[in-house]
Amino acid sequence: MVTVKRLALVLLAVSSLFFVACGSTPKDDSSSSSSAGSSSQSRTGSGSGSGSDSSDANGSGRNSFSDGSGSGYGDDDSAYGDDDSDYDDSDSDDDSGSDDDEDGSGSGSGSSWGFGSGYDDDDEDEEFDEDTASNYNALFRMIEKSRAKAIEAGAEDDDATSDFLAALDEEYLRQKALAEEDGISPEMTNILRQIQAAYAGLEQYEQAKAKKQIIDDNDYASNNERAYNEGAGLLEELEEIMADSDSFFEELRSGDSDVGTQFLNKATKANTDFTNVLKAAANNMRTEAFKAKKQADSVKASVSRKDDYDDGVSEFRAGDSNYITGSVDESIENYTNARDIFATLYEEVSAARAEAQKKIQAAKQRVKKARGVADEADKTDPLTEKIDGIEDHDAKLLEDDDFSDAENSYVEIDEELDADGGDL
Repeated sequence: MVTVKRLALVLLAVSSLFFVACGSTPKDDSSSSSSAGSSSQSRTGSGSGSGSDSSDANGSGRNSFSDGSGSGYGDDDSAYGDDDSDYDDSDSDDDSGSDDDEDGSGSGSGSSWGFGSGYDDDDEDEEFDEDTASNYNALFRMIEKSRAKAIEAGAEDDDATSDFLAALDEEYLRQKALAEEDGISPEMTNILRQIQAAYAGLEQYEQAKAKKQIIDDNDYASNNERAYNEGAGLLEELEEIMADSDSFFEELRSGDSDVGTQFLNKATKANTDFTNVLKAAANNMRTEAFKAKKQADSVKASVSRKDDYDDGVSEFRAGDSNYITGSVDESIENYTNARDIFATLYEEVSAARAEAQKKIQAAKQRVKKARGVADEADKTDPLTEKIDGIEDHDAKLLEDDDFSDAENSYVEIDEELDADGGDL
């Protein structure tokens, strides 16, 4: 009996040593990867299963491209792989949670690889740091914000830009898919930057085109012909680029091209040229309005037609306000209205004054004639006593007028506008 008990104790001791030895044995790579993947999934908030390969460990936040499912996009050869990553595991996990919360990609409601998934129109422009993996999401938000502005400016509905915009969309989504599969490289970073510049260029193009239309409709080109011709030439160049989009995208995909930046620079220059034409037109029209006001002042229009005169002053001042705040095209309309009001006042008041002057001259002639008759009567039949209704020759019939009303009705405005106009 004792022997059996001793044998049982020996077996129990051997069993304990065996379990202790198993507990201290290192886990294999597959088990480690699975654990890391499971942790990443719980941090991103939308994945339901645990990871089973090394890619789950890479995708927990190092490259920050979460698609809302909790899986990562890196692999062993990724720029953000476990072996080569500049980010330790703890930093990676923290980044994963915070980045997904920021751009909404960890909500599980859909992939962030579509448009409108990662930015807010109210957000301020973000800085992009190539050394920080999480900021690649900021780059995507910048791109999509530029795209939204281009569409708002009319690029989607313009026959000259709609096909180019669609091709740009296709290229953007293609580059995002490559990023999902292979991670971000320096070449891809430049391509994405050029895509963002091209979207921004479309917005500038649409703004420039709209200003050119205003200039053409109102014959403003003569106010600054050099700027108009340069802007028109740049619009033609941009339209040629968009018409031959295959060449544009072939150069874009090389990875070291600045083709998007060139497109943006041309569009921005065209926009500036047409803005300068409008500013020249506004300044010239302001000068005309000021001269018209001076003429109206010369005939005391502020006294005889005060309401109309005040309307002209209001239009003039509205023109100054619109010019300073950047609504240069609207300021031209204000100055034109002011000029027309003052010019009309000058013509009508001048005509009324001329008619009144004719009547005054006629009255003077009648008085002169009557005075001759009276002088003759005084000689032939002089009055010897005072008669009711006939005043003495030196009687004061009217009160003195200090003309204070006329002085108070006049409005002073500056001849020169001390501003260069804001951005249109």
